[in-house]
Amino acid sequence: MVRKVSDKQLSDFIAGACGASQLTFEPVRQGLANSVFRASSGGQSWAVKLLGPATFSAVNYTVVAKLQQQLAVCGLAPVVTAYDPALRVWIEEWVDTPEQPSLDIERLAHSLANIHQSDINAPTLALLPCWQHYLEQLPTKTARSYSAQRDKLVPVISQFSHYQDFCFCHNDLSFAHLVGASRNKVVDWEYAATGNRYFDIAACVLINELDGEQQQQLCDEYAQQAGKSADLVERSVAAFLPVVDFTNRLWTAAAERNSG
Repeated sequence: MVRKVSDKQLSDFIAGACGASQLTFEPVRQGLANSVFRASSGGQSWAVKLLGPATFSAVNYTVVAKLQQQLAVCGLAPVVTAYDPALRVWIEEWVDTPEQPSLDIERLAHSLANIHQSDINAPTLALLPCWQHYLEQLPTKTARSYSAQRDKLVPVISQFSHYQDFCFCHNDLSFAHLVGASRNKVVDWEYAATGNRYFDIAACVLINELDGEQQQQLCDEYAQQAGKSADLVERSVAAFLPVVDFTNRLWTAAAERNSG
């Protein structure tokens, strides 16, 4: 599924976008949806992301590029250097980040609150159509099983969704996505949208594999920084955990289907 960086057309595009004739490439991570490399030349570096098939992803990267440029102006994200929809390659500035052996729950809560308070023009997360997009990529029997699970979760979304809960969200905030010396910038905005803040917090809990104590700490820290009731945050996040878990399992099933 993932192309090689040595592909000449791809390498020429990256070199041209970075304004560098000689680039070295260092693998950063490879996932089901894309692969990331660090491209370097003459003391400068860029993050190069090779994107998976457009048929799988529901992400519109042209929209994401415009969104991230807004975020870069606000100091929340790296600057996008180039994006080519035909080559399926995304390039942005590389941000050096010191290693940290343990999760900083307070920093995660601060980042969530900061993102949610940002005035960003973003599309709305239409969760049910996103689910349908991934369901349609599965075999009929598998899709039927996921559809039954979906039907049980729809009432939860309705019950715990209120006007004041909607804001700009990242929806994929792992601690590894916080970059910079103070970890005050965020990367990987593919799933960012106007959505439910408690879905975003629940996603953060599951992505970072927080235990019960860490989950409560995240909710309490977030409530304090966002001016919300700690009890409300904890109850709403708990309600959205199965919604996020279903979304993640469905996404993974569709991604694995496409990777084969």
